Amino acid sequence: MVDTYALMADLTGQAPARALDVLEDVKRGRATGVIHYLIVYELAYHWLRGRLPFKDRAELQAFLDTYFTLVGLDPGLAVSAARIKTEGDELLRRSRDPELERRRLSATDATTIALAHRLKAPIITGDKDLAYVAQSMGIEVVWG
Repeated sequence: MVDTYALMADLTGQAPARALDVLEDVKRGRATGVIHYLIVYELAYHWLRGRLPFKDRAELQAFLDTYFTLVGLDPGLAVSAARIKTEGDELLRRSRDPELERRRLSATDATTIALAHRLKAPIITGDKDLAYVAQSMGIEVVWG
């Protein structure tokens, strides 16, 4: 699983070496980069806000189609993501880390964790709240 934070960090030259290694494996086809609809949504949003270097929608689409496998959402995944959001928000609230205590999982992050759990896949992310909840739920995080 590759989350929006990791993709944006890669595209803007801010990803650390370990994340770059894994993302390079995805780009070279040595690993499968899995994303879902909400990650596409967030990337498109940030591109439209001028935060990502794509020249047009076709270039964004080509990037996604070339390097990533898009996994569809279904009602079972939505229910799992809602459960993870509920439990994850509680984990964050009780974390005793002032930076995390006030944070809440987004629907995108909860869906990413639910899908990683379903696929038994690690998540590439630099998003601290996503990483904290995923690791608390036994999911491997690259970068975190």
